[in-house]
Amino acid sequence: MRIVEATLGKELQHAQVLLRAFPKHQREHYTANLETVLRYFDPVAYEHEVADLNAFYGQPRGCVLLATDGEQPAGVVCLRQLDEEACEMKRLFVPVAHRRKGIAQALCVALLKSARSKGYKVMRLDTGFFMTESQALYRKLGFAYTSAYHPVPDDLKDQLVFMQLKL
Repeated sequence: MRIVEATLGKELQHAQVLLRAFPKHQREHYTANLETVLRYFDPVAYEHEVADLNAFYGQPRGCVLLATDGEQPAGVVCLRQLDEEACEMKRLFVPVAHRRKGIAQALCVALLKSARSKGYKVMRLDTGFFMTESQALYRKLGFAYTSAYHPVPDDLKDQLVFMQLKL
């Protein structure tokens, strides 16, 4: 496995392909929570984000990390600035074919390292309450549950959990 920062060219395109597959995976994997998944992934806003990753997650205060397994794109995660001291982990995704290889954890560890090198003091994230495997990984890395750090529509308040880690 190899993790690189995806800023241009093939790496950025691979990150975009993975991120475009993410909502479909969520819809298929979390059918019991389909309404929440559909509400969370607004298709127009999400495509705008993926089409211009550098605008949302670019240097110097953000990044897009791509993991490869052999020659295959195997996972992605993004970092964005919330304020001068806080950043946010976004869009962690490892396709099913590449799971159980430590890729998600390696991406998170690399993202934490990047956040520290950029001078952030805290990393935050949100995830679905039903995404228990993700929450277990985040707790393993030291994240703790916290209150919402951004406005949440009423229909999503009970569907999301928020976590943070002091860096």
